[in-house]
Amino acid sequence: MKKLLILLLFTGIALSQNASDLQNNRTITIYKDGFATLKEPITWNLQSGRNVVGFTNLSPNIVFDSPNLDLEGVQILSQTMNRNFNSSDVYLKNNIGSQVELKPTGTSAIQGTLLDVNGSSVSINTNKGLMVFQRSSIEYLNLKLNNVSNKFTPEIFWEIFSNEEKSINAELTYLSSGFSWKPIYKLELNTDDTSAILSVDAEVVNHSNVNLLGLDINVVEGVLNQVGVKRDFISSRAVSAPMTPNGTKLGDFYVFNLGNDLNLKSLETIQFPLIPKRNISYEKIYVFNNSEQDQRDDPLDIQISFDNSQENNLDLPLPSGVAYLYERNIDGSLGFLAKNNLNQLYRGGTASFNAGKASDIVGKRRILNYDRQNKVEESTISIQVINTSTVSIKVKVVERIIGDWVVKESSTMYIKDDASTIYFPLEVEPGSSQLITYTYKKEWK
Repeated sequence: MKKLLILLLFTGIALSQNASDLQNNRTITIYKDGFATLKEPITWNLQSGRNVVGFTNLSPNIVFDSPNLDLEGVQILSQTMNRNFNSSDVYLKNNIGSQVELKPTGTSAIQGTLLDVNGSSVSINTNKGLMVFQRSSIEYLNLKLNNVSNKFTPEIFWEIFSNEEKSINAELTYLSSGFSWKPIYKLELNTDDTSAILSVDAEVVNHSNVNLLGLDINVVEGVLNQVGVKRDFISSRAVSAPMTPNGTKLGDFYVFNLGNDLNLKSLETIQFPLIPKRNISYEKIYVFNNSEQDQRDDPLDIQISFDNSQENNLDLPLPSGVAYLYERNIDGSLGFLAKNNLNQLYRGGTASFNAGKASDIVGKRRILNYDRQNKVEESTISIQVINTSTVSIKVKVVERIIGDWVVKESSTMYIKDDASTIYFPLEVEPGSSQLITYTYKKEWK
């Protein structure tokens, strides 16, 4: 009895027509919205006259009207796409109740009846009862069938006219769903509160059941006008890869190269270095945010910021992603501070992160006087910032006032940020406090 070895369920489908030919210069360019562009080099030996040639090792997630064949010296008469194929999951689900042999990692093979297949697990009925296995821990699954007539990948065929017998090189480019990426920023703050180490990785996700081996991998900062796909993956790992210090341009998008001859296996999440580690300077400031009617005693927010400038060892296009903040303690250990989202940062811009609340820095806000008459409102505010720490700190006291207002008087210099915001920049010495009082007036018709 013949056996169908369903390796494609767990190890994917290797996209190679000829391993020696196609593992060179194979390229994937991944966008952030679940799509990627794949480029496959192909070599054909043509006869003089009409030829029918094909390529079968396509991603099952191919966007069917996207393939483009690039070749010279011949005439392409037609292109035909065969969409009649099943995924391995669909095929297995259609064979629920069949006998299988399953080998978990690190143990011997187990035989039984296939009961269920889903995105994360496989269930079989054995002589010991029901057993459920995580797909990430399965080396292979044998489905015991006499014959298999189903196809598991789409196919493309071309009718090509050549004036002579010759060998030609072509490049097939197509769009496929099932791939995404995002930048992961890690900022390690030193104990001096002025310098940090910034590292940026690209977290690449292969949501498909396709193994891609020997790849040039590019990632794009930008979003295609396409509908995203469901994100489903079961394992992750981090690897080292060569990289370029700067990205290139693709229209209005930035393209970052992650390296050559890389592997992107099915259902994995992999982190590749995106930008080399940089020593940068940062600023720590404590922020007290208030609106008109606030009366409270609260610890201040900690704000960490750095400039994306040449003077700060950066001046790079920084894509939007997730940022993790850590602090290097005096004993050398690394402690986690906060997680933030980072918007796309242009050259010359400033990135700001919230690093939580400061237990040693407290703000107190009181409304000392409030008078509202017909079409006129006046209020006097008292704000005290108390620094119980052992270091001098920078503070930004932010006040938001809505309407047509003016500040009549203030005990401290302030800056008008916009039509509804002023702030007071302060420096507070250790073990001391500063008091602000100001009065604003509103009028309306």
